[in-house]
Amino acid sequence: MDKEKREKLRERFTRDPLPRRLGGLAATFGRIASSARKSSDPMIVTNLLDEAKHLIEWTAADAEPETAAELVRIQTMIS
Repeated sequence: MDKEKREKLRERFTRDPLPRRLGGLAATFGRIASSARKSSDPMIVTNLLDEAKHLIEWTAADAEPETAAELVRIQTMIS
């Protein structure tokens, strides 16, 4: 994802309250799972994983410490 697109996504995503951001992150993980099973283009999954890493970064800072720690662990696994 290019820098401009990522910045627009960040601005839109971080306006939402934390529960909605967590739901958006969960939806992204669902798209990753679905694409991994159905897509023949590995770049789709790669791009969604990159998006998930950013969503975690933008969400963890506002989450409770235990939730933030779990998000960081997930982000580490993605990386």
